[in-house]
Amino acid sequence: MTTSVNGVNGSARSAASIGSTGRAGGAPASTPVARSPLPTRQRRPGYVALGALLVLGLGGGFGYLYSTAGEKVPAVVVIQPVAVGEVIERGDLSTVEVAGDITAIAGENLQSVVGQRAAVALLPDTLLQRSMVTDADPIPAGQVQVGVAVKGGQLPADGLVPGDRVMVLALPAGQQSGKAGEPVKPAVLVPAAVVFAAHPDPVQAGGTLLTLLVPAADGPAVAVAGASGSAALVKVPAS
Repeated sequence: MTTSVNGVNGSARSAASIGSTGRAGGAPASTPVARSPLPTRQRRPGYVALGALLVLGLGGGFGYLYSTAGEKVPAVVVIQPVAVGEVIERGDLSTVEVAGDITAIAGENLQSVVGQRAAVALLPDTLLQRSMVTDADPIPAGQVQVGVAVKGGQLPADGLVPGDRVMVLALPAGQQSGKAGEPVKPAVLVPAAVVFAAHPDPVQAGGTLLTLLVPAADGPAVAVAGASGSAALVKVPAS
């Protein structure tokens, strides 16, 4: 009877030992480790709103540029050369479609330019601006406009343009000679006249038609020289 009791008691201790260790080998059972939650990123509503506004603003700006890039409007353009001070006629102008932000006169205002004078020399294919036209009389007080027709060799080879200053000479007629057979020097009609307009002569090949601004007292002599073909022009430095 004693042996049985001891056997029972031994079994009970073994069972208790297994229960306390969790497994028969006697190794202690591992305790689960509790993990702390990962930190979360803090949201800043102000930055989110600012980013959204920037995206919307950039999108709107690019949309506007895209929509206006191909938009064209009519503008006034010069199609015929107009010298400084000349009256602008309807046939000197036209309209052209241009894109972008321009400062040229709008095509719908073309008629308002007709009848005004060119403040600067107007060249073909130039977009016309208000600063290029004027309603003021371009002839200064005490001066007159005189037309002169000159042949090749009686003006500089490079020609003349409005604004150039020239000395107006009257060439001697024929083969006149002075004392001791010396050639007669040309007479100086105007020391410094201003070229108002210059155009190729449609009648005489190589000739040029000029309009000069000269003192009123010298106008008749210049007109006579121009009509007789004896006028010659020498370009002088601008004062």
